[in-house]
Amino acid sequence: MFESNTPYDDIWRTIVDRLPHLLIPLINEVFHEHYPANEQVIALQNEHMDSATDKVISDSYIRIRNKYYHLECQSSPDGTMAVRMIEYDFLIALKHAEKNGFEYSINYPESCVLYLRHTQSTPDFLTVHIHFPGGKSVDYKTPVVKAQQYGLEEIFIKRLLCLLPYHIIKYEKSLHNINEDKEQLDQLLTEYQQIYLRLMGLEQEGVLTQYDVAELRTLIEWLINYMAVKEDKIRKGVADMGGRVLIFPHDYVYDAGIAEGEARGEARGEARGRRETKRESAFAMFDDGFSCEKVAKYIHESLEATRLLEKEWRETRTAVI
Repeated sequence: MFESNTPYDDIWRTIVDRLPHLLIPLINEVFHEHYPANEQVIALQNEHMDSATDKVISDSYIRIRNKYYHLECQSSPDGTMAVRMIEYDFLIALKHAEKNGFEYSINYPESCVLYLRHTQSTPDFLTVHIHFPGGKSVDYKTPVVKAQQYGLEEIFIKRLLCLLPYHIIKYEKSLHNINEDKEQLDQLLTEYQQIYLRLMGLEQEGVLTQYDVAELRTLIEWLINYMAVKEDKIRKGVADMGGRVLIFPHDYVYDAGIAEGEARGEARGEARGRRETKRESAFAMFDDGFSCEKVAKYIHESLEATRLLEKEWRETRTAVI
């Protein structure tokens, strides 16, 4: 599924490629935009060539309406990032240069850096002082987003769900102690249970799709498995939780005013919709190399039913070839 150097990069690029709509609240937060949640996000080619034809790759380069955005995700503050950002932004701007006679106009993208970790000395902006011939100077400032400054409540209120997979970084220095202490372990698992419950609540509200929730769970577990590789109680606790079907109290409440026949018809329609969503989610996960066991957990199906889906997936892929 993941091919780049670190799971931090892999998770970010997966969000950009498969869940780009989750970037909208982040863009609204950083650049003070007001895009609606259903605004179309177009992920663009993130490979840019400099004049010497060396390949330069930026993390994410997207377009919303007629504006371009460049977002970089870094696991820790990097002393070279300020210069790299202006380089990437310049290459992006050149792609859209407009020629008018012998003159050109280039428009820089809106850009920011997401730091998954930060220190007290990490600035709010990366700054490059540019001095042009003739005495003119410009300060090129890139906003810095510090992921660990956002608590869970703020993440859900502002819908910054793209930060959820990285929440475990908050505990990275104490993971072993948590794994060995039942009280701390229960607290951590309760916290992740609440995350999953709230994600399911957003699914029921129509804010997220079942695929969105399954993908976020996959990314959450991916980084937990990486960071807590030696902490089996943490990994197993979160994995088992992700495989359980969480039931809300209002799942048992029915509108008494709906006729029985109408209710049954609606239920059949919803069931068909859920089956199709599960099928699409399973096919996407099989495409990424997930095992039947893993897929079964995330679509909440039996292993036998998931194997039938895998068989159907193989047949469709063979037919395409």
